[in-house]
Amino acid sequence: MKNKKQSSVEFIFNAFNLLSDADFKAWMLNNHDDIKAMHKEEVTDAYIDGHSTWGENTNAEQYYNETFEK
Repeated sequence: MKNKKQSSVEFIFNAFNLLSDADFKAWMLNNHDDIKAMHKEEVTDAYIDGHSTWGENTNAEQYYNETFEK
């Protein structure tokens, strides 16, 4: 069986359940870039998977930047 990758939402939720409010806020500040990178990978992978079904030539990086990097 293939190992399931932890999503960015699961990553944040697990930290939220383990840490106090103050520690969670500090954790979020320290892990912001990693969480954002996880989310970007999830979105671009989903975009590529979805568009490969239709055989379109697309740019997932461009899609992510246009959609989430405003």
